[in-house]
Amino acid sequence: MDHRVGILTAVILAAAIPSRALAQPMDTYGMTSRSIALGGAVTADVADISANYYNPAGLVRGEHVRVGIGWLGVHHELGIDDHDSNVDSVHGLTAGLVVPGNIDGFRFAFGVGVHLNDERISRTRSLPRSRPRWEFYDNRPHRTYLATHLAVRPVDWLLIGGGISFLSYARNELSIRGDIDVLRPDVGSRVEHEVSADLTTIRYPQVGIQIVPMPELSFGIVYRGEFALSNELIAEVGSPGETSSTRLLVGDVSIPGYFHLVSESVNAFVPQQISLAGSWTPIPELRISAELTWVNWSAYVSPIGRADILLSIRVPPELQDTIFVPDMISGSTPVAASFSDRFVPRIGVEGIAAREHGLEVTVRGGAFYEASPVPEQRGVSNLVDTDRLALSLGSGLRLDQLRPLIDGWIAFDLHLQWSILPERTTRKSSPVDPVGDWRAGGWFFSGGLSMEIAFR
Repeated sequence: MDHRVGILTAVILAAAIPSRALAQPMDTYGMTSRSIALGGAVTADVADISANYYNPAGLVRGEHVRVGIGWLGVHHELGIDDHDSNVDSVHGLTAGLVVPGNIDGFRFAFGVGVHLNDERISRTRSLPRSRPRWEFYDNRPHRTYLATHLAVRPVDWLLIGGGISFLSYARNELSIRGDIDVLRPDVGSRVEHEVSADLTTIRYPQVGIQIVPMPELSFGIVYRGEFALSNELIAEVGSPGETSSTRLLVGDVSIPGYFHLVSESVNAFVPQQISLAGSWTPIPELRISAELTWVNWSAYVSPIGRADILLSIRVPPELQDTIFVPDMISGSTPVAASFSDRFVPRIGVEGIAAREHGLEVTVRGGAFYEASPVPEQRGVSNLVDTDRLALSLGSGLRLDQLRPLIDGWIAFDLHLQWSILPERTTRKSSPVDPVGDWRAGGWFFSGGLSMEIAFR
C-alpha cells in the first residue's frame, strides 16, 4: 500500500501546477456541444474534455485517451429602450485532452482544456458610470481560457479531481514629457511618452468529486474559486515642482504644468460557486440529470472603481485673469454592487435514438434558469442585467467500429441554445438623474460543433 500512497502524493503535488485563465467565457456559454446541449447539467457524470471546467473528477471516469476540438459562436440581440446595445458576438475554438493512467491498479488522469477567441485574445472596454452597460455580456466573455487538472480514483465508487488556475491582471504606467502648444497642438507641440505594463497573477482553485454507488446512478459536487481581473493605470504628465519637465506654451509664454492620474477598477469578476448534481440512467438508452448551483454574487466587486486626479499649473500673473485652474478635480470612488446570491437550477435529458453496426445516434435537451443578482439601479450606477432562461437542443453521432484504424471511437456533436432575457424596467430615484429610467431586455443565440477521438 505504501507505493500507492506515494503515487497519490505525487498526483496531488502535480495538481498544484498552475494553469492560466482570464475570466473564462465558460461561465456564460458553457464548454463543448454535448455539455451545452444538456444545459450544463453534467457535473455528476461528465467524462469528456469538458470535465476540465464542469468537474475535474470526471477526467478519471473513463479508460481512453480523449482528444477533442470544437467551435462555439454566440450572437447577441440585447437592447436598452428599444435601441441595440451593440454587444459584440463571441466565437472561438475549444480544445482539450484527457490522458488516463494506471499504475498497479491505482487509476489517475490528467486533463487540459482551452478556449481561444478567434478575433482577440482579450478585450477591455471601460465605460463611464453614467452609461448603461450589460454587465455580464460586455467584457467577461472576451477572454482566453486555459486550465489543467489531475484526478484520482482511489476506489471504484469515488473519483476526486482538482487543480489551481491563474488569473492575470495588468498594471500600466504612462509618462509624458515635453512642450504642449495650447494654440497649435498639432504642429507646435514636442512631447515624448513612455508606456510600461506589468502583468501580475493571482490563483483560484477548482476541486470536484463524483460518487458512483451503482452503474445507473451518479452524484457530483464541484467547487470553483472566486477570481477578479483588475486593471490599474497610472498616468503622469510632467513632474511635480516648479521645474516640471512638461510646459504649456501660450504664444511666447511658457507655463510649467503637472498632471497625475491613478485609476483602479475590476474589469471582470467571477464569484465562487458550488454545484450539487445527480444523474440517473433508468434504462440503457436514457439518461436524466439535474443540478443546483449556488453562486456567491453578494461578493461581486463593482466595475466602478477609484480614480484620483491631481492637476497643477503655475499660471503667470499676466494670464491669471484669462486662465482658470481649478483647485481640485474630483475623481471617482468605488460604488458597491450590492448583488445577491443566487441558486441556478439545471436539467438535462439524453437519449439514444438509434444504435446499430457500430453507429450510435443521440439526441439531447436541457434548460436552466438564472435569476438576475443585480438590484434595481436606482442610484448613480447603471449595471444592466435581467433574468435568463436558456433552452438547449443537440445531437451526437458516434462511430465505434474503427479497427484497425483506432481502438476506440470518434464522436461528432452539435448544439443550439436560445437564451431569453425578459424585459426589465429600472426607475431612478432622482427625477433629475442624467440617464433617467430605462428598459432592458433581449435574447442571444448560441451554436456549435465538437469532435472527439478516443483510443486506448
